[in-house]
Amino acid sequence: MLFADAHTHVNPVRGLGAKAIAKKFKDSGGWFMAIVGLSPWSYGLEPSIEGYEKTFRIVLRECNNAKEEGVKVACFIGLHPGDLDKLVYKYSVRQEKLMDFVAKVFNIIEDYCRKGLIDGIGEVGRPHYRVDPIFVVASELVMEKAMVLAKDYDLLLHLHLEQGDGITVESIKRFIKLTGVLVRLVIFHHARPGLLEHVVKNGFTATVPGIEAVLRTVFKRIEPTYLLESDFIDDPNRPGVVVYPWQMIDNQLRILKEGLVNDEYLAKLNIDNVVKVYRVSPP
Repeated sequence: MLFADAHTHVNPVRGLGAKAIAKKFKDSGGWFMAIVGLSPWSYGLEPSIEGYEKTFRIVLRECNNAKEEGVKVACFIGLHPGDLDKLVYKYSVRQEKLMDFVAKVFNIIEDYCRKGLIDGIGEVGRPHYRVDPIFVVASELVMEKAMVLAKDYDLLLHLHLEQGDGITVESIKRFIKLTGVLVRLVIFHHARPGLLEHVVKNGFTATVPGIEAVLRTVFKRIEPTYLLESDFIDDPNRPGVVVYPWQMIDNQLRILKEGLVNDEYLAKLNIDNVVKVYRVSPP
Protein backbone atom coordinates (compact mmCIF):
# COMPACT_ATOMS: atom_id res chain seq x y z
CA MET A 1 0.00 0.00 0.00
CA LEU A 2 1.01 3.59 -0.64
CA PHE A 3 0.38 6.59 1.58
CA ALA A 4 0.26 10.37 1.26
CA ASP A 5 0.75 13.28 3.63
CA ALA A 6 -1.45 16.17 2.49
CA HIS A 7 0.01 18.80 4.86
CA THR A 8 3.33 18.70 6.69
CA HIS A 9 6.21 20.97 7.69
CA VAL A 10 9.97 20.50 7.55
CA ASN A 11 12.70 22.41 9.35
CA PRO A 12 16.29 21.93 8.14
CA VAL A 13 17.59 24.41 10.72
CA ARG A 14 16.22 22.96 13.95
CA GLY A 15 14.62 19.68 12.96
CA LEU A 16 15.14 16.68 10.72
CA GLY A 17 14.70 18.53 7.42
CA ALA A 18 13.07 17.38 4.21
CA LYS A 19 15.65 14.84 3.06
CA ALA A 20 15.51 12.79 6.26
CA ILE A 21 11.73 13.07 6.57
CA ALA A 22 11.07 12.19 2.93
CA LYS A 23 13.45 9.22 3.06
CA LYS A 24 11.85 7.74 6.17
CA PHE A 25 8.38 8.48 4.83
CA LYS A 26 9.13 6.76 1.53
CA ASP A 27 10.69 3.77 3.29
CA SER A 28 7.42 3.45 5.22
CA GLY A 29 5.31 3.46 2.03
CA GLY A 30 4.90 7.19 1.43
CA TRP A 31 4.67 8.54 -2.12
CA PHE A 32 3.40 12.16 -1.80
CA MET A 33 3.95 15.08 0.57
CA ALA A 34 2.49 18.59 0.63
CA ILE A 35 5.17 20.71 2.30
CA VAL A 36 3.95 23.93 3.90
CA GLY A 37 6.30 26.68 5.06
CA LEU A 38 6.79 27.72 8.67
CA SER A 39 7.26 31.24 10.07
CA PRO A 40 10.67 32.93 9.71
CA TRP A 41 11.57 32.60 13.39
CA SER A 42 11.12 28.84 13.13
CA TYR A 43 14.20 28.89 10.87
CA GLY A 44 16.12 31.34 13.07
CA LEU A 45 15.39 34.23 10.72
CA GLU A 46 14.43 37.81 11.51
CA PRO A 47 10.69 38.61 11.24
CA SER A 48 11.28 41.11 8.44
CA ILE A 49 10.33 41.28 4.77
CA GLU A 50 13.76 39.86 3.99
CA GLY A 51 13.18 37.16 6.59
CA TYR A 52 10.00 36.04 4.86
CA GLU A 53 11.75 36.06 1.50
CA LYS A 54 14.54 33.87 2.89
CA THR A 55 11.89 31.61 4.43
CA PHE A 56 10.25 31.08 1.06
CA ARG A 57 13.60 30.17 -0.47
CA ILE A 58 14.16 27.60 2.27
CA VAL A 59 10.75 26.07 1.62
CA LEU A 60 11.44 25.73 -2.11
CA ARG A 61 14.85 24.20 -1.45
CA GLU A 62 13.34 21.74 1.02
CA CYS A 63 10.64 20.77 -1.48
CA ASN A 64 13.38 19.99 -4.02
CA ASN A 65 15.29 17.99 -1.39
CA ALA A 66 12.21 15.87 -0.74
CA LYS A 67 11.74 15.29 -4.47
CA GLU A 68 15.32 14.07 -4.70
CA GLU A 69 14.40 11.35 -2.21
CA GLY A 70 11.81 10.04 -4.66
CA VAL A 71 8.53 11.39 -3.30
CA LYS A 72 6.17 13.65 -5.20
CA VAL A 73 5.77 17.05 -3.60
CA ALA A 74 3.41 20.01 -3.58
CA CYS A 75 5.00 23.19 -2.26
CA PHE A 76 3.16 25.89 -0.25
CA ILE A 77 4.17 29.29 1.09
CA GLY A 78 2.04 31.78 2.98
CA LEU A 79 1.61 33.92 6.07
CA HIS A 80 0.27 32.02 9.06
CA PRO A 81 -2.55 33.75 10.99
CA GLY A 82 -0.56 33.18 14.17
CA ASP A 83 2.17 35.44 12.81
CA LEU A 84 0.13 38.64 12.93
CA ASP A 85 -0.14 39.26 16.67
CA LYS A 86 3.44 38.03 17.15
CA LEU A 87 4.72 40.54 14.60
CA VAL A 88 3.12 43.37 16.60
CA TYR A 89 3.50 42.24 20.22
CA LYS A 90 6.76 40.29 20.04
CA TYR A 91 8.63 41.62 17.02
CA SER A 92 7.78 45.33 17.20
CA VAL A 93 5.97 45.82 13.88
CA ARG A 94 3.77 48.85 14.53
CA GLN A 95 0.11 47.90 14.42
CA GLU A 96 -0.76 50.69 12.00
CA LYS A 97 1.99 49.38 9.67
CA LEU A 98 0.96 45.71 9.88
CA MET A 99 -1.07 45.57 6.67
CA ASP A 100 1.67 47.42 4.77
CA PHE A 101 4.02 44.69 5.98
CA VAL A 102 1.55 42.03 4.85
CA ALA A 103 1.21 43.65 1.42
CA LYS A 104 4.99 43.51 0.91
CA VAL A 105 5.10 39.84 1.89
CA PHE A 106 2.29 39.10 -0.53
CA ASN A 107 4.13 40.90 -3.31
CA ILE A 108 6.84 38.26 -2.87
CA ILE A 109 4.28 35.45 -2.74
CA GLU A 110 2.66 36.71 -5.94
CA ASP A 111 6.06 36.76 -7.62
CA TYR A 112 6.43 33.06 -6.75
CA CYS A 113 2.93 32.45 -8.12
CA ARG A 114 3.70 34.30 -11.34
CA LYS A 115 6.90 32.32 -11.88
CA GLY A 116 5.15 29.00 -11.25
CA LEU A 117 7.45 28.12 -8.37
CA ILE A 118 4.76 26.95 -5.94
CA ASP A 119 1.71 24.70 -6.00
CA GLY A 120 -0.33 26.57 -3.45
CA ILE A 121 -0.64 29.27 -0.81
CA GLY A 122 -0.78 28.42 2.85
CA GLU A 123 -1.28 28.31 5.42
CA VAL A 124 -3.50 31.36 5.89
CA GLY A 125 -6.79 31.80 7.70
CA ARG A 126 -7.80 32.67 11.26
CA PRO A 127 -6.14 32.03 14.63
CA HIS A 128 -7.75 29.30 16.73
CA TYR A 129 -6.62 30.72 20.06
CA ARG A 130 -7.64 33.80 22.07
CA VAL A 131 -6.36 36.93 20.41
CA ASP A 132 -7.22 40.62 20.18
CA PRO A 133 -10.17 40.91 17.73
CA ILE A 134 -8.17 43.25 15.50
CA PHE A 135 -5.90 40.33 14.57
CA VAL A 136 -8.88 38.22 13.60
CA VAL A 137 -9.89 41.00 11.21
CA ALA A 138 -6.32 41.31 9.95
CA SER A 139 -6.09 37.56 9.38
CA GLU A 140 -9.29 37.65 7.35
CA LEU A 141 -7.84 40.42 5.19
CA VAL A 142 -4.80 38.21 4.64
CA MET A 143 -7.04 35.26 3.77
CA GLU A 144 -8.92 37.41 1.26
CA LYS A 145 -5.62 38.37 -0.41
CA ALA A 146 -4.63 34.71 -0.58
CA MET A 147 -7.97 33.70 -2.10
CA VAL A 148 -7.60 36.29 -4.83
CA LEU A 149 -4.12 35.00 -5.68
CA ALA A 150 -5.35 31.39 -5.63
CA LYS A 151 -8.10 32.37 -8.07
CA ASP A 152 -5.84 34.40 -10.34
CA TYR A 153 -3.12 31.74 -10.57
CA ASP A 154 -5.29 28.60 -10.20
CA LEU A 155 -3.42 27.49 -7.07
CA LEU A 156 -4.51 25.46 -4.07
CA LEU A 157 -5.13 27.21 -0.76
CA HIS A 158 -4.62 25.70 2.70
CA LEU A 159 -6.82 27.35 5.33
CA HIS A 160 -5.94 27.29 9.04
CA LEU A 161 -9.22 27.85 10.88
CA GLU A 162 -11.06 27.43 14.14
CA GLN A 163 -13.01 24.19 14.65
CA GLY A 164 -16.28 26.10 14.32
CA ASP A 165 -18.57 23.47 12.82
CA GLY A 166 -21.08 24.91 10.33
CA ILE A 167 -20.29 28.50 11.31
CA THR A 168 -16.72 28.16 10.06
CA VAL A 169 -17.87 26.69 6.76
CA GLU A 170 -20.55 29.35 6.21
CA SER A 171 -17.96 32.05 6.82
CA ILE A 172 -15.60 30.61 4.21
CA LYS A 173 -18.46 30.29 1.73
CA ARG A 174 -18.98 34.06 2.10
CA PHE A 175 -15.31 34.75 1.42
CA ILE A 176 -15.42 32.47 -1.62
CA LYS A 177 -18.39 34.39 -2.97
CA LEU A 178 -16.56 37.66 -2.31
CA THR A 179 -13.31 36.65 -4.02
CA GLY A 180 -14.53 34.26 -6.72
CA VAL A 181 -11.99 31.56 -5.86
CA LEU A 182 -13.08 28.10 -7.00
CA VAL A 183 -14.30 25.70 -4.30
CA ARG A 184 -12.00 22.96 -5.62
CA LEU A 185 -8.97 25.09 -4.75
CA VAL A 186 -9.91 25.60 -1.09
CA ILE A 187 -8.67 23.06 1.47
CA PHE A 188 -9.73 23.09 5.11
CA HIS A 189 -6.50 22.14 6.84
CA HIS A 190 -6.54 20.18 10.13
CA ALA A 191 -10.28 19.53 10.10
CA ARG A 192 -11.39 17.38 13.01
CA PRO A 193 -14.69 15.57 13.60
CA GLY A 194 -17.40 18.17 14.08
CA LEU A 195 -16.01 20.56 11.48
CA LEU A 196 -15.21 17.80 8.99
CA GLU A 197 -18.82 16.74 8.52
CA HIS A 198 -19.82 20.28 7.53
CA VAL A 199 -16.81 20.65 5.22
CA VAL A 200 -17.54 17.53 3.18
CA LYS A 201 -21.30 18.15 3.21
CA ASN A 202 -20.66 21.48 1.48
CA GLY A 203 -18.39 19.95 -1.17
CA PHE A 204 -15.05 21.17 0.18
CA THR A 205 -11.82 19.25 0.58
CA ALA A 206 -10.32 18.79 4.04
CA THR A 207 -7.09 17.41 5.44
CA VAL A 208 -7.59 15.38 8.61
CA PRO A 209 -4.79 14.87 11.17
CA GLY A 210 -3.57 11.28 11.18
CA ILE A 211 -3.82 10.87 14.95
CA GLU A 212 -5.01 7.34 15.72
CA ALA A 213 -8.01 8.40 17.82
CA VAL A 214 -9.13 10.85 15.12
CA LEU A 215 -8.74 8.24 12.39
CA ARG A 216 -10.80 5.72 14.31
CA THR A 217 -13.62 8.25 14.50
CA VAL A 218 -13.61 9.53 10.92
CA PHE A 219 -13.13 6.10 9.34
CA LYS A 220 -16.43 5.05 10.91
CA ARG A 221 -18.39 8.24 10.26
CA ILE A 222 -17.17 9.85 7.02
CA GLU A 223 -17.06 8.63 3.43
CA PRO A 224 -13.51 8.69 1.94
CA THR A 225 -13.83 12.17 0.42
CA TYR A 226 -11.04 13.86 2.39
CA LEU A 227 -7.24 13.70 2.72
CA LEU A 228 -4.89 12.76 5.55
CA GLU A 229 -2.15 14.95 7.01
CA SER A 230 0.52 14.64 9.66
CA ASP A 231 0.81 18.40 10.28
CA PHE A 232 4.23 17.45 11.62
CA ILE A 233 6.08 20.60 12.73
CA ASP A 234 9.61 19.09 12.78
CA ASP A 235 10.54 20.74 16.07
CA PRO A 236 12.78 18.74 18.46
CA ASN A 237 11.35 20.71 21.36
CA ARG A 238 7.90 19.30 20.49
CA PRO A 239 8.74 15.80 19.19
CA GLY A 240 6.02 14.05 17.22
CA VAL A 241 3.66 17.03 17.07
CA VAL A 242 1.13 16.69 15.53
CA VAL A 243 2.09 13.19 14.39
CA TYR A 244 5.15 11.80 12.60
CA PRO A 245 4.37 11.14 8.91
CA TRP A 246 5.50 7.51 9.26
CA GLN A 247 3.53 7.12 12.48
CA MET A 248 0.44 8.27 10.59
CA ILE A 249 1.05 5.36 8.21
CA ASP A 250 1.44 2.94 11.12
CA ASN A 251 -1.85 4.20 12.58
CA GLN A 252 -3.68 3.43 9.34
CA LEU A 253 -2.13 -0.02 9.02
CA ARG A 254 -3.01 -0.87 12.62
CA ILE A 255 -6.66 0.07 12.05
CA LEU A 256 -6.66 -1.82 8.74
CA LYS A 257 -5.28 -4.94 10.44
CA GLU A 258 -8.11 -4.74 12.96
CA GLY A 259 -10.60 -4.79 10.10
CA LEU A 260 -12.10 -1.39 10.98
CA VAL A 261 -11.24 0.01 7.54
CA ASN A 262 -10.53 -1.62 4.18
CA ASP A 263 -7.88 -1.26 1.47
CA GLU A 264 -10.25 0.50 -0.92
CA TYR A 265 -11.11 3.20 1.61
CA LEU A 266 -7.45 3.90 2.35
CA ALA A 267 -6.54 3.90 -1.34
CA LYS A 268 -9.10 6.63 -1.98
CA LEU A 269 -7.65 8.77 0.81
CA ASN A 270 -4.02 8.23 -0.06
CA ILE A 271 -4.06 7.96 -3.86
CA ASP A 272 -7.31 8.79 -5.65
CA ASN A 273 -8.13 11.96 -3.69
CA VAL A 274 -4.52 13.15 -3.75
CA VAL A 275 -4.33 12.75 -7.53
CA LYS A 276 -7.62 14.62 -7.95
CA VAL A 277 -6.99 17.49 -5.51
CA TYR A 278 -3.27 18.07 -6.04
CA ARG A 279 -3.41 17.36 -9.77
CA VAL A 280 -0.44 15.01 -9.68
CA SER A 281 0.04 11.84 -11.69
CA PRO A 282 -0.69 8.64 -9.76
CA PRO A 283 2.21 6.61 -8.36
